[in-house]
Amino acid sequence: MLDLSQPLYHNCPVLPDFDPPKFDYILIGPRDGWKLERVTMNLHTGTHVDAPSHLADFTVNLDDVAIERFQGEAIYVPLAHKRPSEPITRADLEPYGDRLTDRCVVLLYTGWGEKRAWTREWIYESPYLSNEGARYLAEKRVRGVGIDHFSIGGTGAENEETHRILLGAGIWVAEGLSLDKPELAEGEWTVMALPILVREASGAPARVVAFQWGEDGR
Repeated sequence: MLDLSQPLYHNCPVLPDFDPPKFDYILIGPRDGWKLERVTMNLHTGTHVDAPSHLADFTVNLDDVAIERFQGEAIYVPLAHKRPSEPITRADLEPYGDRLTDRCVVLLYTGWGEKRAWTREWIYESPYLSNEGARYLAEKRVRGVGIDHFSIGGTGAENEETHRILLGAGIWVAEGLSLDKPELAEGEWTVMALPILVREASGAPARVVAFQWGEDGR
């Protein structure tokens, strides 16, 4: 099993428009006999899943999506050759076209997950899924799309429309992934992106993993 999630911690890097997560202790083990933490953050922090209500369809929240939809066949797309701020286009995705179905989850590996830091490069210069790339995935009716940056559409002019295209097509989006996993390019993998169950939320933190079924189906 491969963990595709990024760690969540106090003041971890986020889009500067929003406050980073704040962790503090309610109880301290050696002093109180129990250890108990409190965290304050928005629900789209760290590795998380977007629901349609984040932008496109404000009536479909995360808890309205059937839980079985949050898993599917992994389609790993290596894109680490992309230059800073370069779009991921339809042409980048078409070689995988015959594998793109309504049972698959597309994983866009840009290499930006390893750059995660409070730097201009990581925050503002990631490769991103273009509008035309998003339309192509919507045409293929894929189940979900994940990327190793906090925003699948980057931080530029195409971001909002890329989100709107995917979420409007009922495609959930996983952001903030860790995809430096060469194993994903070999064999068949299943992805599970299970967000915590928050009522009427537009998104939530998730633990995202990939695994292979054994010969006995387990």
